[in-house]
Amino acid sequence: MCAGALAQELLRQCPTAQLSGMGGNMLAEAGATIKIPMSRLCFTGFWDVLRNIPNVMRLKKEIVAHWKKDRPDSIILVDCPDFNLPLAKEAHALNIPVYYFMAPQFWAWKQHGMKHLQNYVDSIICALPFEPDYFQEQGCKAHYVGHPLQDIIPLTSLDALSPDHQSIGLLPGSRKKEIQFLLPEFIKAAQRIHQVNPSITFSIARAPGIRKNFICRYLPENLPVTIVEPESRFEMIRKSYLVIAASGTATLETALIGTPTIVAYKLDSPAAFILQRLAIAKFMSLTNILFNKEIFPELLQKNATAESYSNQIMTWLNNPELLKDLRSQLQAIRHLAGPSGGLNAAAKHILVS
Repeated sequence: MCAGALAQELLRQCPTAQLSGMGGNMLAEAGATIKIPMSRLCFTGFWDVLRNIPNVMRLKKEIVAHWKKDRPDSIILVDCPDFNLPLAKEAHALNIPVYYFMAPQFWAWKQHGMKHLQNYVDSIICALPFEPDYFQEQGCKAHYVGHPLQDIIPLTSLDALSPDHQSIGLLPGSRKKEIQFLLPEFIKAAQRIHQVNPSITFSIARAPGIRKNFICRYLPENLPVTIVEPESRFEMIRKSYLVIAASGTATLETALIGTPTIVAYKLDSPAAFILQRLAIAKFMSLTNILFNKEIFPELLQKNATAESYSNQIMTWLNNPELLKDLRSQLQAIRHLAGPSGGLNAAAKHILVS
């Protein structure tokens, strides 16, 4: 999503630019030529990654071969540091300028790519207010622009919509493995809530690249649930009284929109074991990190269960003042996430550098 939005802004500022690379539907719709589909890099969990190591190595060689055949003026890396940082080294060796958009969250995880950022990335384009100081202290070149979600989400028009007290949103992730880990328990929790309060309905946000029939296989016939298309995602979040969301970008989206959120995540045991030992930040949700306290309940791994979700939902439903207070606290997130105009500033920085 952020890559597509940046591509669109780059072409707005420089209509003659030619953009190509690896990405999905949103990047293609923005006007970029997709040489390699992003689906080739969608892995979740230890075993999934392990099985695909040979494919990842071939993919990296394929990307470098594209650069050698049709040398770009610059390369923009987006997120995915484990995959992208070795590519930064390859680009540097070809004397191609490298920009990193959506900086790697090294402040949250113990990682071994800082030297690559120092030596091979010409500019880290930071989305969060505290990131420039962090990366500059590490000897990196960092430039702050603000978070692109402030521009991507139509916040003003969404603010005019009122939440529906009988609607709960489900955001089970953007990758198949995430959905397989999370959606079954989301649905079980929804069934529990529906048994207690049959008037409540549920909506599932379908991520781009996830087919509707893939989601439908998890849905029971007796549950009032609607699958919402990607273009209606933000409106669904705003109209929901509360949501359960896979940890990631979605939980900052829900905070900016102002919807109370239960943060969920689950991986296979080996991946969870590794991540627990790499974690530096106290929280997983970016919303909680920005507030430096648990605004959104985080139900992770062994706590990512239907029972935990439904208990938290019922606590909120039975105590509406808690939700009212949470919505009030969320009003600060747009300031904490930095100024709007980040996409404009990021594109300008890339084009004039």
